Amino acid sequence: MALRVDNDGAVWDGALRGEELIERIYRLGKPTIAAVNGIAVGNGAGFVSACDLAVAADSARIGYTEMKHGIQAGMVILHLMRLVGERVARYLLLTGELVSAEKCKALGLINEVVPAGDLMETALAWADAIATNAPKAEATTKSLMCRFSGQAIAMSMTEYTAAPHITDESRAGLEAFFEKKPVPWSIKKI
Repeated sequence: MALRVDNDGAVWDGALRGEELIERIYRLGKPTIAAVNGIAVGNGAGFVSACDLAVAADSARIGYTEMKHGIQAGMVILHLMRLVGERVARYLLLTGELVSAEKCKALGLINEVVPAGDLMETALAWADAIATNAPKAEATTKSLMCRFSGQAIAMSMTEYTAAPHITDESRAGLEAFFEKKPVPWSIKKI
């Protein structure tokens, strides 16, 4: 599979749109709820990190696996560090481990773990509880939480999100991923 990736290509545009969407989810005037069922990696993990609340099925796993494919986890870093702190963020980003729902809860990445059959019921119950909030108070509270979160979320991460996608390393990593082959930089275990 040949990937067409250049400064004007789809990967650059996709990275920018992904950054804008994660930022939009985080700053949305209404509360957002992530309901994770299955595996959330890449932008999926980023969306979980940006949402106000997160519930996961007991079989769900979340991972920040971008570097396994030669891609830097740009915008996600800010939200992940805000939620779990620097030490845990370093672990998750550098190892790329797929983390169980229970461990994600213990790390502060999600709020609750439920049986898969209860996932949407739980998310909808939270939405019902939130729906009783006074709209202006809710919007102001969300705005204040964004403002005082301690992160410079408004800074543009495009140069860090999109640029790494267009390297020879990322091309090779993505090609290996889509062709289900080992990445060229893999070290064989002795």
